[in-house]
Amino acid sequence: MTSRRLEQGDASTLGSSCIDGGVNFAVYSERAAAIDLCLFDPSDREVMRLPLPERTGDVWHGFLPEAQAGLRYGFRAHGDFEPSSGLFFDPARVLVDPYARLLSGAYIPHPAHFVGEPGRTSVDNALYVPKSVVTNPVTQPRNVSSSVRTNSPLIYEAHVRGLTRLCEAIPEPLRGTYAGLAHPYLIAHLKRLGVSVIELMPVQYHIDEPHLTALGLTNYWGYNPLAFMAPHNAYAHCAREAMQELAGAVRAFHDAGIEVVLDVVFNHSAEGGAQGPILSMRGLDNLTYYRFDTQSASGSFVDVTGCGNTLNFTHPAVERLVLESLRYWVQALDVDGFRFDLAVTLGRQGDYFSAKDGLLEKIATDPDLAGRRLIAEPWDIGPNGYQLGAFAAPWREWNDRFRDTVRAYWRGDPGAQADFGRRLHGSNELFEHDGRTPAGGINFVTAHDGFVLQDLVAYNLKHNRANGENNRDGHAHNLSDNMGHEGETSDPVLQAARERRKRAMLTTLFLAQGTPMLLGGDEFGNSQQGNNNAYCQDGPLGWLQWNSEHELIGFIARLSELRAMSNPIWRLKFVHQAWRGEDVPVPGTNNPANTVTDAAVAWLRADGKDLLEGDWHLPDCPFALLRADSTLLEMCCFNRSSEPVSFQLPLPGRQWQYQLDSSMVDGVPELNSIEGQVLVAPQSVTVLISRIE
Repeated sequence: MTSRRLEQGDASTLGSSCIDGGVNFAVYSERAAAIDLCLFDPSDREVMRLPLPERTGDVWHGFLPEAQAGLRYGFRAHGDFEPSSGLFFDPARVLVDPYARLLSGAYIPHPAHFVGEPGRTSVDNALYVPKSVVTNPVTQPRNVSSSVRTNSPLIYEAHVRGLTRLCEAIPEPLRGTYAGLAHPYLIAHLKRLGVSVIELMPVQYHIDEPHLTALGLTNYWGYNPLAFMAPHNAYAHCAREAMQELAGAVRAFHDAGIEVVLDVVFNHSAEGGAQGPILSMRGLDNLTYYRFDTQSASGSFVDVTGCGNTLNFTHPAVERLVLESLRYWVQALDVDGFRFDLAVTLGRQGDYFSAKDGLLEKIATDPDLAGRRLIAEPWDIGPNGYQLGAFAAPWREWNDRFRDTVRAYWRGDPGAQADFGRRLHGSNELFEHDGRTPAGGINFVTAHDGFVLQDLVAYNLKHNRANGENNRDGHAHNLSDNMGHEGETSDPVLQAARERRKRAMLTTLFLAQGTPMLLGGDEFGNSQQGNNNAYCQDGPLGWLQWNSEHELIGFIARLSELRAMSNPIWRLKFVHQAWRGEDVPVPGTNNPANTVTDAAVAWLRADGKDLLEGDWHLPDCPFALLRADSTLLEMCCFNRSSEPVSFQLPLPGRQWQYQLDSSMVDGVPELNSIEGQVLVAPQSVTVLISRIE
């Protein structure tokens, strides 16, 4: 093995950095006795092992003259190996740089990665671990994202591979890739739906958990990251060009006026629990990077994520890693924001959670991240882990209360109606504080986790046996309704009823205050055959089954048009009941609506009278939400019963125009205008407007 000395180098920039005359390497470790830089040729042969010559504080660093981008490397850390004390130093392990911006080669499961039983293993893992790759400095992309951001987004959640893998309108070589995202057919499809934000499931480099490998499955969703700054190579034509291909997709979306949000995973890493692989941070300095209970007799990882480990966000080095990772994705791609998996973990100080200090506050106030969308999944599985509504502006939160309430209401659950009204009103009891707006809640009926929309109306039970866990995995509380038959059916009556239920739920999503999110594939009836946890299904079950002729596509497009036409005040402010249904807010009068926000709402029964407190708790009470400003009245009539209901329109003699009837396949009402009364079909929503002259 060739050997030579490194020069001193610099500690200020972590990772590998191309500078004049060579490459600087720097890595953080408080407890290591020494750290080697290991260089590899394309065949994975280790050609050089060089001790990092300098330590500044807890940063080990060195400069390699004449080195350049493309160099493949890893680290080996020396020190104590005492797993019960949280120490996993072992120079037999080649470790991925936590700041790597590109990885080369595949992760190959092998006993050399693991702690081993009963003691440590001395098998070298160099042949089985991806190598970090030196990359050129980031070239700042054309900054166009600020010009496409909207105050009224429609988010579309999708998986890079699954979104286009079976889309026959996209050339075969591009399907399931970053380049496939940029194809004009997909972009035109999203524009037709009215999508303004695409939220991509994790693109960080991830690997498969050992139990999936044993089952012959893979971690398809990608919530198991190995390197926070490196793109997942498997989604690219050419692994070396993964970042460039992803950047091309982002540019294509921006050119079409669509924002890009990345789903990022920082709460845990792929190194898992006590018996997990030693691949990167664990071998560099486990007690710095992970929460570890050193007070227990045998030592144990603190796990509030359900994934075996939890990053230690009370440590400045870990905070820095997360912040620099986010800045890198912004600098390299100009992405418009991030969705944070299990975001409560990032705000923990032990069992205590706060969104107003610590890492979450630093993310929200970081000048390089200013103006980007910050979306939290507001829970983890630790103590006090459910924190929906507890985040502070500018954070937004996935609102699972909206999901559960809308499902329960439309399947007819007793007692769901009062909560349904709160969800329509932007879940104000959760988000109306500290200057937050309805946009702080991300409303959804379905997401990647759980039943897709088609399965929500076709299955009462989860069918996850393909996941290899005897149907034990996945949530059992789905609030689904097969409407009389488990699974798909050829019965046209049942098919029509299911489609009507889907349209009613989607209409609710678009009418409610808050930010709506669609799950990719719901618009054309994609099914996962009752699997509500398809995280390991990298195949036809997990990929979207495209049907570009599905009638729901046009219906969603109409919903987007309707939302765009409505007063933006419903999206920007919480507007409370300040008038009775028979009062019209007219400019210049003393109407309470004009003294507050120039807008107001009223809740009405089908007979036109005000909906009283007791009415909300009746077993079934069709009702209308009436919203008004100085120019427009909008009436949304909800009927979840199995019979048509006649609604009395307010303000006798006033002409109303139909906007939407969710009982119709295309959403287009049979009539243009009406006065007096409107008949609302079973399991449907009707929307009317009346302009104030």
